[in-house]
Amino acid sequence: MNLKKDRFKNFDDEVRELVLDFENTVLRGESQFFDADELEIIIDYYFEVNDQKPLERAVQYAEQLYPTNTSIRLRRAHLFIARENYKEALAILKRLRSEEPTNTDIAYSLGVAYSAMDDPETSIRYFNEAASDGWMLGRVYANLAEEYYKLKNYDTALDCYRKAMESDSCDDIAIYNYYDVCYEIGRVEESADYLSKYVKDNPYCKEAWHCLGCAYRDLTLYEKAVDAFEFAIAIDKNYVDAYIALSQTQDLMGHTSEAVTTMLRVLDYTDDRARIYRTVGSLYAREANYASAVAYFRKAIDENPVDAEAYASMAVCCLETGDLPSARNFADKALALNEANDDPNYPNGHPDVLCSAAMVYDSLGNFDKASECFEQMLLTDLYTEPQCQLYTQFLFDHKVYDLMEQFAEESLDVYPHNAFYSTYLAAAYFYTNHYNRARRMLPDVSPMLLSELCPEIIKHPLLGPLVPTDPYNGDK
Repeated sequence: MNLKKDRFKNFDDEVRELVLDFENTVLRGESQFFDADELEIIIDYYFEVNDQKPLERAVQYAEQLYPTNTSIRLRRAHLFIARENYKEALAILKRLRSEEPTNTDIAYSLGVAYSAMDDPETSIRYFNEAASDGWMLGRVYANLAEEYYKLKNYDTALDCYRKAMESDSCDDIAIYNYYDVCYEIGRVEESADYLSKYVKDNPYCKEAWHCLGCAYRDLTLYEKAVDAFEFAIAIDKNYVDAYIALSQTQDLMGHTSEAVTTMLRVLDYTDDRARIYRTVGSLYAREANYASAVAYFRKAIDENPVDAEAYASMAVCCLETGDLPSARNFADKALALNEANDDPNYPNGHPDVLCSAAMVYDSLGNFDKASECFEQMLLTDLYTEPQCQLYTQFLFDHKVYDLMEQFAEESLDVYPHNAFYSTYLAAAYFYTNHYNRARRMLPDVSPMLLSELCPEIIKHPLLGPLVPTDPYNGDK
């Protein structure tokens, strides 16, 4: 990706011209006059694109020209906050506070600082003060929502997110976070009701349509979800996330060919073509069409030769088709690329790569290597619930009951009354002679799965009668 070519994609011409003027003069040792407002725009650009070296240079240059300018000094404080130099940031902010006690921009910056220091109560106090002048309420309310979320005060957090959205229509971060919180606390239906009303007042807000589609999808209202995603795409044909969400919904509906077609539409609007090809490959893999899946995974690798996820996916396809030597080669390649990857989003590796490799090594009889991959996957802290289930099954199959019991119990804390974990725990407790613990699990087990894992418990004179007889119990 050509950073120089694409870095102004989301900025207007004024920002582009100012930044290029700054780089063509100041950064090259020449001289050109910039007023304080122009330097604020330049600094804010570097903040947004997270380009640290010119950001520092721009702040230094602005400080030299305007050492007493409050806005410039605030940006220095924000730079300290971004670098976790909180003592230095607070020194600047408190000095400014003493000079301008009623300046709500300073109050807002203090809220940002205390938020970064994980002090939500103090942060809320300053954000509320910042809201008193009615300026930039969307941003302030969004920040307040995040602090209340940290305190697990979800009702107030959602109320603040709604205020942020209503103060600043199409505030994408507030909209996405509002839906994410609703999803997390099990209030998706409430979010669907609110967002359906919100898009009536803001019909061209693509982010709201996208999140409404996600709500409908999670409520299994797939036709409505499809319509919402299509509305989002109609508003912005370059809206890649909406295409991907639409494809996922079509896949859930069992319309694989439509899901593939939708994903391929994205190729015209994204720089990450490897991701698109990899997703199409995954769609085919779920249909057990491994030849087509591998073909698209190879396209992903052609686009990005260091795509560890594509190699891992090819390894699983080879595993499914019985080509174990190729499965091992691809798994080794995926792990090597995963280890060399410096993606800040995955500092401990990509969970999909590690899980796929674990499955391959397990099938090859290499328990130690498989176990190592699963343990590394858990260290990423980005693994999914299906991956947790695979790890649980792996431990059970290898009779590592003590570790399996501990992991499954922890998973039940996150997914209470989950039939999968309850069933595996019942079976493991039975095999380790912890019959009372096994009995505790029985009300939530899947009887069909339990009969596969531990047929002996079904025949047990005391425990057998306690197993649910409904064949669908826990499987819904």
